[in-house]
Amino acid sequence: MCLNIPAKILEIKNNKAIADFDGRKEEVDIELTKDIKVGDYAIISNGFIIKKISAQEAEEIFKFIKEGK
Repeated sequence: MCLNIPAKILEIKNNKAIADFDGRKEEVDIELTKDIKVGDYAIISNGFIIKKISAQEAEEIFKFIKEGK
């Protein structure tokens, strides 16, 4: 099973981005979702951005994860 979690995009260089996973920063690939911009939120799976989401959706997911439900 794969856990897809949201992250905020902090920086983009070529086909890579630095994503903030609620305080933990990692490099991710943007090849699958070219319309990503700095400041956007996205769902990340296996190191790839797979879907852009709203800030509200990201906050709801973070809240759900933190509550452990």
